[in-house]
Amino acid sequence: MKEPIDLLEDLLLGEDGLLVSLRQGDGLDTEKVDKICNLLECMENEWKDSRLIPKKAAELFVDLCPVMESSCGLYDENEVLEIMDAADRIMVRIRGCLSNAK
Repeated sequence: MKEPIDLLEDLLLGEDGLLVSLRQGDGLDTEKVDKICNLLECMENEWKDSRLIPKKAAELFVDLCPVMESSCGLYDENEVLEIMDAADRIMVRIRGCLSNAK
Protein backbone atom coordinates (compact mmCIF):
# COMPACT_ATOMS: atom_id res chain seq x y z
CA MET A 1 0.00 0.00 0.00
CA LYS A 2 1.24 3.49 -0.84
CA GLU A 3 2.31 5.93 1.82
CA PRO A 4 -0.01 8.94 2.34
CA ILE A 5 2.56 11.34 0.89
CA ASP A 6 2.77 9.23 -2.28
CA LEU A 7 -1.02 9.21 -2.55
CA LEU A 8 -1.01 12.99 -2.19
CA GLU A 9 1.58 13.30 -4.93
CA ASP A 10 -0.61 11.16 -7.23
CA LEU A 11 -3.72 13.21 -6.43
CA LEU A 12 -1.88 16.44 -7.21
CA LEU A 13 0.61 15.54 -9.92
CA GLY A 14 -0.42 12.18 -11.33
CA GLU A 15 -1.54 11.79 -14.93
CA ASP A 16 -5.03 12.98 -13.98
CA GLY A 17 -3.92 14.87 -10.87
CA LEU A 18 -5.65 18.03 -9.73
CA LEU A 19 -2.84 20.40 -10.70
CA VAL A 20 -2.25 18.70 -14.05
CA SER A 21 -5.95 18.89 -14.94
CA LEU A 22 -6.13 22.56 -13.99
CA ARG A 23 -3.07 23.43 -16.08
CA GLN A 24 -4.52 21.61 -19.08
CA GLY A 25 -7.79 23.55 -18.85
CA ASP A 26 -9.83 20.48 -17.84
CA GLY A 27 -11.49 22.26 -14.91
CA LEU A 28 -11.67 21.66 -11.19
CA ASP A 29 -12.25 18.11 -9.99
CA THR A 30 -14.13 18.68 -6.71
CA GLU A 31 -14.05 14.99 -5.79
CA LYS A 32 -10.26 15.10 -6.03
CA VAL A 33 -10.21 18.23 -3.83
CA ASP A 34 -12.25 16.33 -1.21
CA LYS A 35 -9.84 13.38 -1.38
CA ILE A 36 -6.85 15.69 -1.00
CA CYS A 37 -8.40 17.44 2.02
CA ASN A 38 -9.26 14.12 3.66
CA LEU A 39 -5.76 12.79 3.07
CA LEU A 40 -4.20 15.98 4.45
CA GLU A 41 -6.36 15.66 7.55
CA CYS A 42 -5.00 12.14 8.07
CA MET A 43 -1.45 13.42 7.58
CA GLU A 44 -2.12 16.20 10.08
CA ASN A 45 -3.14 13.61 12.68
CA GLU A 46 -0.13 11.44 11.82
CA TRP A 47 2.30 14.34 12.22
CA LYS A 48 0.69 16.00 15.26
CA ASP A 49 3.46 14.89 17.63
CA SER A 50 6.31 15.30 15.16
CA ARG A 51 8.75 18.18 14.95
CA LEU A 52 9.38 17.47 11.27
CA ILE A 53 7.45 16.73 8.10
CA PRO A 54 8.83 14.84 5.09
CA LYS A 55 10.73 16.93 2.56
CA LYS A 56 8.49 15.54 -0.19
CA ALA A 57 5.46 17.01 1.61
CA ALA A 58 7.12 20.41 1.87
CA GLU A 59 7.88 20.36 -1.86
CA LEU A 60 4.24 19.54 -2.69
CA PHE A 61 2.93 22.19 -0.29
CA VAL A 62 5.15 24.96 -1.69
CA ASP A 63 4.03 24.44 -5.27
CA LEU A 64 0.31 24.04 -4.72
CA CYS A 65 -0.99 27.63 -4.53
CA PRO A 66 1.21 29.11 -7.26
CA VAL A 67 0.12 26.40 -9.70
CA MET A 68 -3.56 26.78 -8.82
CA GLU A 69 -3.37 30.57 -9.11
CA SER A 70 -1.46 30.53 -12.38
CA SER A 71 -4.02 28.20 -13.97
CA CYS A 72 -6.85 30.66 -13.30
CA GLY A 73 -6.18 32.52 -16.54
CA LEU A 74 -7.66 29.55 -18.40
CA TYR A 75 -11.07 29.85 -16.75
CA ASP A 76 -14.02 32.20 -16.47
CA GLU A 77 -14.73 34.23 -13.34
CA ASN A 78 -17.03 31.66 -11.68
CA GLU A 79 -14.57 28.85 -12.24
CA VAL A 80 -11.75 30.99 -10.89
CA LEU A 81 -13.74 31.55 -7.68
CA GLU A 82 -14.27 27.79 -7.34
CA ILE A 83 -10.57 27.11 -7.93
CA MET A 84 -9.50 29.69 -5.35
CA ASP A 85 -12.04 28.37 -2.82
CA ALA A 86 -10.61 24.89 -3.36
CA ALA A 87 -7.08 26.26 -2.89
CA ASP A 88 -8.19 27.87 0.38
CA ARG A 89 -9.71 24.59 1.60
CA ILE A 90 -6.52 22.72 0.82
CA MET A 91 -4.36 25.41 2.43
CA VAL A 92 -6.35 25.17 5.66
CA ARG A 93 -5.45 21.48 5.82
CA ILE A 94 -1.81 22.18 4.91
CA ARG A 95 -1.58 24.78 7.69
CA GLY A 96 -2.92 22.12 10.04
CA CYS A 97 -0.13 19.79 8.98
CA LEU A 98 2.45 22.49 9.66
CA SER A 99 1.05 24.05 12.82
CA ASN A 100 1.05 20.80 14.73
CA ALA A 101 4.81 20.38 14.35
CA LYS A 102 6.31 20.97 17.78
